[in-house]
Amino acid sequence: KVALRINVTATYQYADAAKAVRAAKDPLDQLYKEIQFGLRAAVGTRKLDALLEDKTAIDHDIAEHLGARFADIGLSVINVGVKDIILPGDMKELLGKVVEAEKAAQANVIRRREETNATRSLLNTAKVMESTTVALRLKELETLEKITENVGDLSVVGGLDALLNGLVTIKS
Repeated sequence: KVALRINVTATYQYADAAKAVRAAKDPLDQLYKEIQFGLRAAVGTRKLDALLEDKTAIDHDIAEHLGARFADIGLSVINVGVKDIILPGDMKELLGKVVEAEKAAQANVIRRREETNATRSLLNTAKVMESTTVALRLKELETLEKITENVGDLSVVGGLDALLNGLVTIKS
C-alpha cells in the first residue's frame, strides 16, 4: 500500500434544483464526498502501474459511481477527470530506479546480441581463412598493414616472406 495524492476535477450541473435542495443539505458537499468515495473505489481495485498508465479508466469508474448517486439528488455530472497522481518522494525515487534497471537490462540484452553477432562473424571469417589460403594471406597482409602504421622506419632482411613468417606463425 502506498499513500497517493490524487487531484480530481469535476463539472456538474443542477438537473433539478428543488430536488437537490430537498435531497441534501449541502449538494456540493455531497458531490465532494461522492467524488472521494468513487475515487477510492476506483483506485483501491488497481495496482500502482495500472493507475499511472490509464487515468481514463479511473475517470470512467468515478463517473459511473457519480451518475448512479446523483440522479437521485437532482445533480448531473458533466465530466470528471483525474488531473494529477502525485507519488511520495521515496516512491518517485524507487520508480526511477526501477525504470533505470529496466533500461540497463535492455541495453545488456542488446550488447550481448551484438557480441554474439561479432563472434559469429569472426567464426565465419576463420572458417573462410581455414579453407582458402588466399583469404589467409590477405588477412596476414591486413594485419601487417595495421602494424606498420605505427612504425616509423622498418628494415626488412630476407624479404617479405621472412617478415611475415617472423611476425605471424600459424600452426595447423
